[in-house]
Amino acid sequence: MNSVIEQVKLNAEKYGDKTAIYDEKGSITFSELWKATSGFASYLKTLGLPAGSRVMIKAAPEIPTFVAYFGIHLAGLINVPCERTAGPEALTLIADDIDAALIIADIELPEGYKRFDYAEITKTAEQYYDPDAVFAAVEPENVCDILFTTGTTGKSKGVMISNRALKASCENIICGSPITEDTVYLIPVPINHANGIRKSYATIYAGATLVLIDGLQNLRKFYDAVEKYHAKYLLLPPSAVRMLLLLSAKELAKYADQIELVHTSAAPFPEADKLKLCELLPKTKLVFAYGSSEVANVSMFDYSKYPGRICCVGSLNVNSKVRIVDEDGNEIESSQENQGLIVLGGNAVMTGYFNAPELTAGVLKDGWVKTNDIGYFDEDGFLYVLGRADDVINVGGLKIAPTEVENVVMQYPGIAECACFGVDDRMTGKAPKLIYVPERKAQIDLADFRNFLASKMEAYKIPKKIEAVTEIPKTSNGKINRKILK
Repeated sequence: MNSVIEQVKLNAEKYGDKTAIYDEKGSITFSELWKATSGFASYLKTLGLPAGSRVMIKAAPEIPTFVAYFGIHLAGLINVPCERTAGPEALTLIADDIDAALIIADIELPEGYKRFDYAEITKTAEQYYDPDAVFAAVEPENVCDILFTTGTTGKSKGVMISNRALKASCENIICGSPITEDTVYLIPVPINHANGIRKSYATIYAGATLVLIDGLQNLRKFYDAVEKYHAKYLLLPPSAVRMLLLLSAKELAKYADQIELVHTSAAPFPEADKLKLCELLPKTKLVFAYGSSEVANVSMFDYSKYPGRICCVGSLNVNSKVRIVDEDGNEIESSQENQGLIVLGGNAVMTGYFNAPELTAGVLKDGWVKTNDIGYFDEDGFLYVLGRADDVINVGGLKIAPTEVENVVMQYPGIAECACFGVDDRMTGKAPKLIYVPERKAQIDLADFRNFLASKMEAYKIPKKIEAVTEIPKTSNGKINRKILK
């Protein structure tokens, strides 16, 4: 398979007038996408930027964003997508960190930063298009993207992705889903984050059709897009699935014969929500993917085919490798009784963190990325991820993964969301505490709730403290922010 940018050109020749992308303002064909990409790359070349220069862009869920993404790649520069709502302070902070040569944005920036107006992308691409333009060959190991992670503490890290790794991530997604040229993939998530941008790349790579909408705040707009474009695939993070189940389950069920796949990733996914989605969409392939910004789409698990495998993330994708190691880094023969830390390898591994050699050295060694995730392989070769090592609650020597408790809690009627975490305890050192958000008008009988938990799990796993709250704190990409829970 070719690099992503080379495939954009080949798809223009192969698919021509077939629609590549729909957004809320219009559409673009594969041939038009390549022309615009080439034109924008030609414009970037006129700026005389050295190869490998960083170009930032405020990534709106629109066609011009992808014209810029691919144009930056084609020009031999590095694409740095940023949150579409980012203000001047946030943009300049990243720009200073990466020494950005250009910022593509729809807002004014302080003096000293070179800005290109986002609204001018399409017109500029048309103006500079030259069918005879020649561009440098794509080098597999050259960095093409820097994706900034959204960590819960400290400074975000710039994850460097090479052309080789980007191609490998597309192959993982295409083969694992699978995506074909007939797929219409609706992506209503931010396209600067790893989850959204990679699924978008893979869709275009496969010659399929990408549909972009601006989030799920307006559910009517979401369902209108599903209907209008006859979307077959949906990318829905766990928080989005939960919203649809709570607010529009009957509406979602109307598309049971149309939707072929729902892809969920980027955060832990409650088992109860999986079961409800299986009921609503009995003919749909429902997959949960495991990966990270550092290593894309390591595995995929079709939980509609294999129900009841709690914390399972499936079998490895084509470009993925996984080792389970002990605390000293020695590989172990893992099992449910012999869990360890997960180490990720394969062609989709990052190059490193931008301008952070010490941080990179602490995570990346000989092409393998050390995670803080606890997991194991079962006898069928399926990988299980129980949670992060620093989230594990040590109750007098007995260890609890919060996700184990949360998956049971979410099976109890009337619970909308929950989070389990450790708190200090005089007797056992640590004890599990649970906070939960009740569904609207739900009345939770704590005695009955505790009896339910006792019937489903060992006594030491039952939360010592249980508290109702109005909201579960989360990071910007929808994960429970356990660092601030107490």
